[in-house]
Order: sequence, then structure tokens, then C-alpha cells
Amino acid sequence: MPSMRPACVAAMTMFLAGGVACHPMHSQYVVRRSNITCDQANRYAFESMKTLGYTVTSFEPAAIGRTGLLRGSKAAESGSTRSAGADGIVNIICEATEVRLEAEQDRLLSQDLTFTRGFYLAFTGIADHAASDVAYAEKRSGGITEGGVKFKIQPQLALETKLDFGEDLAAGGVLAVKVIVQNGSKVTYSLDPAAIDLRLRGGSDKVQQVDLHDAAQKIARAAAADLDPGIPGPSAASIEETLRRRRLPGGILEPGGQAEGFVYFPTGSYARARATLVDVESGESEGFLVEF
Repeated sequence: MPSMRPACVAAMTMFLAGGVACHPMHSQYVVRRSNITCDQANRYAFESMKTLGYTVTSFEPAAIGRTGLLRGSKAAESGSTRSAGADGIVNIICEATEVRLEAEQDRLLSQDLTFTRGFYLAFTGIADHAASDVAYAEKRSGGITEGGVKFKIQPQLALETKLDFGEDLAAGGVLAVKVIVQNGSKVTYSLDPAAIDLRLRGGSDKVQQVDLHDAAQKIARAAAADLDPGIPGPSAASIEETLRRRRLPGGILEPGGQAEGFVYFPTGSYARARATLVDVESGESEGFLVEF
């Protein structure tokens, strides 16, 4: 029988006594960054998990003094048993001078570094190129100086809303939709966030935005139901304040101007969004269709 290295023997002994298992080689894939914020670490980790083909099943964003936890699952590849049935887990630790991310598979005594290595490569690739990728996309589209009016409308799915709201909005039946509009034209427009609607997949009827007071009540109830008895959940008032603070602002959109924020709809399977701007000078409406 092949011998085990001393470190692993010690770890095995600890495990049998109710301690931890041995995870050799993992330390070389721990992400350490001093040039990104805790918020960026949360976002890049979430994106990395999706890039690797994992479905995020649990997510608690990190903050300084509070460790974050990201868990995802992935179906085994056809004809392969490697990584089958094992979730990927990422601990996110934010300190004043750096962020640290430790990824591993949730499998007893697993020595398979497939997920650990994959997460490390995905995260570092995203973190290294995030700024340049945004700059390149802005240059290609014309940004806020040319290229006409551009809408980016993107639903935030499931646990992704914890990045911006700290709560799972979908659990309360609310879909947050992020909107970025850039006026790269020479026309001054009026922007009304209420003039954005969604269309269900397979249908043509408009779906209107939700009432924020009612939405906050539902989100608060869902958050409280997910907590252990005796632990207070977030108040509906605080959730409503967050929803309103992050809402897409309306008003005049001058040439070279940009507006960014969220609009809120009932959860559902949507195919497209339609937004309308009004030309201030002529009073004419212009519609913009965004496919998902």
C-alpha cells in the first residue's frame, strides 16, 4: 500500500476525530488581490462561477469583517464521472488591504483540483481584463459621444440580485432589470423609466413594472422565511428604500449624457424589452427594442 505524506496523515487523523480533511496543492490557487474592491471580488467571483458552467445555488456576498460564501452546482459531463455530484464552493474574505478567495470542491477528501484551478484561472482572467474590456466595448459602440442612443437592458437572475441589493429579489417574485442608456446623438431626450416594459417569451402582451411598496413587502417576507426562528430579517421599509435608491432615474438626457439604474418587474421568462424616449424639441417618441 502506498504511503501517505505526513501532512495528509495528520489531516486524515484530524478528520477521523471530527476535524478537517487534507487538501494539498490548494494553496497555490488561492486568489489574493490588493488592487480590487470587496464589491468587485463578489462580482468577479459570481461571474467566474457562471463562466465555468456552474449554477449558483447559494450566495452570501462578503464585506470587510464578514466572510462571503458562493456555492454552485454543475451536472457531470456526459461519459465522465469526474466532479460528478460535487458542488463548487468559494470563500470570499475581504480585508482592509486585500481580498482573498479560496475555491474547492465540496467532496469528502477530494484531491481533484479541476474546479479549484478553473476558478482561479477564470477569476484572474476577469479581474485582469475587466477595465480594458469595458473600455474596448465603449470605444466600439461610440460610448456617450457618438453612435446614437444605446440601451443596455439586462435582467438580473436569481441570486445575482444579492450583488446590488443584498437580498434575493426573485424569492419575493421580483425581477430586477438593469438599464444603462447612453445618448451618443445630438438630440436631447426625456427619459421616463415607466416607459420601459417587458414582453413574455412566446407572447406579445406588455408586462408592467411592479409597485415598489408591495414588492418590498413580498421580498421581506421571503427573506424572513429563509432565516432560522428568532433571527430578524430585513424590514420592508429598508428594502423599499434600497429599491428606490437604485431605481433608474428619469429626466432630461442631454447629448453625451448617460443614465443607469434598475426597473422592477414580476419574475417570468421574458424575450425582450421595449423602451421609449421623447425628443424634447419635437415631442416625438422613439422606441428601442432590446432582445434578451
